[in-house]
Amino acid sequence: MRASAVLLTLALGACRPDFNEDEALVTAPRVLAVKSEPAEATPGTPTTFTGFVAAPPSVPSPASPVWSFCMAPKPPTVDNVVSPACLDSVSLLPAGEGFTIMAPTPSAACTLFGPNVAASGFRPRDPDVTGGYFQPLRVDLTGADPAFHLQRVQCGLSAAPADIASEFGHEYVPNDNPHLAPLISTIAGHDADLSQIPAGAQVELTVSWPAADVESYAYFDPALQAITTRRESMRVAWYVSAGKLRTQSSGRAEGDLVLSSGNVWTAPNSSGSATLWIVLRDSRGGVDFAVHQLEVAR
Repeated sequence: MRASAVLLTLALGACRPDFNEDEALVTAPRVLAVKSEPAEATPGTPTTFTGFVAAPPSVPSPASPVWSFCMAPKPPTVDNVVSPACLDSVSLLPAGEGFTIMAPTPSAACTLFGPNVAASGFRPRDPDVTGGYFQPLRVDLTGADPAFHLQRVQCGLSAAPADIASEFGHEYVPNDNPHLAPLISTIAGHDADLSQIPAGAQVELTVSWPAADVESYAYFDPALQAITTRRESMRVAWYVSAGKLRTQSSGRAEGDLVLSSGNVWTAPNSSGSATLWIVLRDSRGGVDFAVHQLEVAR
């Protein structure tokens, strides 16, 4: 799975025996995503981070999350996306507290998590499939497992000839966050009023995004030793507090020109309130999100 496309909730070493657990169903407070401005940061510069926190309507609003940068590189032998040391307070750099914070992305990000290896003996980090490098940012929410946002950082090229590295530096444009268009909802082909949904109804949900948000970007192909152009893929994560979603994840691949993605929500058979959360991510770590209140009629 792409490092840029996930927010990880980790309990390293813990057992999760229920493999049939519905990850789209939110039954307790949870951090679903983190949006950063800018989406791709230069190490050492201020970055604004906003947490997208979900909780069922029946649960009190959670306290403000606590943020920390993990400064422990992942050993090559570790399969997890972040080092197990990220769960150790010794490896954490405090970043702030609140649902939105501003903190400088660590100046050592490209040394610890990128290609700019210092004299510490670490080997250069491998980029993800889009050529990106990521600084782990831990988010602690009371009553939930630690969550990790992978902040994309600008590190340049280190394994390319000098002329290509220079060309790449001129051509590469840092990522911007995508934007969700208003949600479209229908029942049996007709517009649906989310404040009056019939019990048990199947609601077609469609999200979209502007064409300009699917960015093309310069990419260094190590096999060709040349700079090529790639196009972002888009993924949508869906969450709900009641009822059933057909899928937890949908989206469009890199070569897919369609600017929308859909899902189906089956409402509960009884009346009541529910919440729908939607997270849009591009393949370079950009994020947008939206929340919608749902009311199932008697």
